[in-house]
Amino acid sequence: MRLSLACEFTEVQPALKAMRRFLADQGCSLDDSSDCEIALAEGCNNAIKYAVGRSQPVEVKISCSAGEIQITVNDHTAGFEWPVQANLPAPDSEGGRGVYLIQAVMDHAEYLRAPSGNRLVMRKMRKDNFGPPAVNPR
Repeated sequence: MRLSLACEFTEVQPALKAMRRFLADQGCSLDDSSDCEIALAEGCNNAIKYAVGRSQPVEVKISCSAGEIQITVNDHTAGFEWPVQANLPAPDSEGGRGVYLIQAVMDHAEYLRAPSGNRLVMRKMRKDNFGPPAVNPR
């Protein structure tokens, strides 16, 4: 599944809804889908919040196999150093929870910086490991 989001926060909820439908169609568990929703929301929100000029879209790719869900978010920000292990910020902090949440709910996450744009790659091992639902021939 591929999505192209205008660089606006109002684009995030429809993208999350589309991903939920896609993952449900693939037979993913509600737990896995919820974790992916948190990760995608954080990835997209940061890509929009820190975008340079907000003129280029945020590109999202979601793929699902019998064993794994992969979400890729391409952004056009200045980028940042991805921490090996993020710490939860102080309770009164206004931000800084995104990377921590992504690392908490996903099995693997990496951030690749490039002059043409950056890529956040997140992977979740499926708990159900069943794959897409069987098609009922009639």
